[in-house]
Amino acid sequence: LQSLCLDGRILDKDGNEIELKDDDDDDFIPNARDEYRADEGEIEASGYSIEDVPYIPLAERLGVGSSDLSKANTIYLNDAQEAAGAKFPMTRRVERLAAFTAPKDACSACYGSLIYALDRLNDEGRLRKGLPPVCIGQGYKGQSGAIGVGQCTRSCEKSLPGCPPKAADMAAFLRENWIS
Repeated sequence: LQSLCLDGRILDKDGNEIELKDDDDDDFIPNARDEYRADEGEIEASGYSIEDVPYIPLAERLGVGSSDLSKANTIYLNDAQEAAGAKFPMTRRVERLAAFTAPKDACSACYGSLIYALDRLNDEGRLRKGLPPVCIGQGYKGQSGAIGVGQCTRSCEKSLPGCPPKAADMAAFLRENWIS
């Protein structure tokens, strides 16, 4: 995902909110033949599961949509080189969530998913001072740590595999192993 429109906000792939100017409206065009599959992609990217949004499984049972993202065909309308050079500042919200992380050469897909997972935990009132930082990134290959997410942190005492793991899986893992 290059960007995501969720609850009227546009988020980049790292979870940072993008503020649009009046002339930026044509930079984002959400479109899908199967709106339920598109919604599933947004739900998954933001750290929720389809069970949290009952109309998705209902649409699938009724045969009017699918939640199978493996059959999704994503077409990026912007130039990949142009998108790669874009740098978006972190919002204060993302900065607060990032304070719970210890990234070392983390890729944006994994780190963005972790920020979404932390946002879910924050919404639940579970984040608090004193928690050990969550290790993430290629810099943890073969390195120790208390808790980590992603395949690169498998040497941590507690680690969630995946490259990258889904935000919903990260949230569940952190609920059980980090804040319980």
